[in-house]
Amino acid sequence: MDKNSFTRFLTVYRHHSEKTVEEVEFKLVAEGIQEGELRITDIQVQEGSEITGTIPATQDILKLVRFSIDESHNEVTSRVNIYNGQEPQNFENKTHRFFNVVGRGFETIAIPNVYHESILQDIITTGLDLTLVAKDDYDFLRISTFYGGTVDGDNRTYKNDSLADNPLNQRYTREFCFSGGNAGDKIELLSSQQRAMVNGQVVPKGVQRFNVGQDIEWSELEPAIYTNRQRFMALPTGATRLVVQFMKLEYGDDGTEYMVDNGIGFQGLAEFTQWSWGVSKY
Repeated sequence: MDKNSFTRFLTVYRHHSEKTVEEVEFKLVAEGIQEGELRITDIQVQEGSEITGTIPATQDILKLVRFSIDESHNEVTSRVNIYNGQEPQNFENKTHRFFNVVGRGFETIAIPNVYHESILQDIITTGLDLTLVAKDDYDFLRISTFYGGTVDGDNRTYKNDSLADNPLNQRYTREFCFSGGNAGDKIELLSSQQRAMVNGQVVPKGVQRFNVGQDIEWSELEPAIYTNRQRFMALPTGATRLVVQFMKLEYGDDGTEYMVDNGIGFQGLAEFTQWSWGVSKY
């Protein structure tokens, strides 16, 4: 029998919270069957309040962090009537954190994944949603973690020794790359959806190859290819540094073409939710 002919049935049985389960009796009733086969492969029982498969549901092991922000708590002056009608507000029971992002050229940004009232509160790794808008046309964009190093030898993007220090000869633990685009492009790298988009168009994931110019190898011009496994950004506990690199193609006198920092400006938003250990209540 083809495995695609099987159907997986999932359900949650909720028993009395103050009692334990000693025995489970399973009965299968088939109705309206005239001919064919009925096969059962296996029965799996897992504890917890959420339906799970081979991978546990995160709702069963994580707790969504909720917080409140009292703007008057961070007053920097005792003067009155300084708000011009925009009085401090108190925001309660929030789950969504965001930070404005702005930069020009190759920029390193630090994003804090800590509880704003106490760094001692237990916070775990979460995914980052990053939205950027380019202020100028660009030929290549790489968003990465700050951790990595220079690639040597034949693994370099540009083999020419004169380009040994080019930024695309450096690799990082997590990278996501985008082909060239135009000023005003809305670039979204969304860990919460496992999706990347430019102006609403989905960007391919997995291993991708990008043409990033021309390089001289064995005295001949060859296409320079940047091969990358697309990875979304994650925020461990504490402050995480990310590198945003908008690049433009530059032309050498020897026929080479290579990506450089041309001071392209950008603005955007970094968004995420926070989690701690426990059982989620949302």
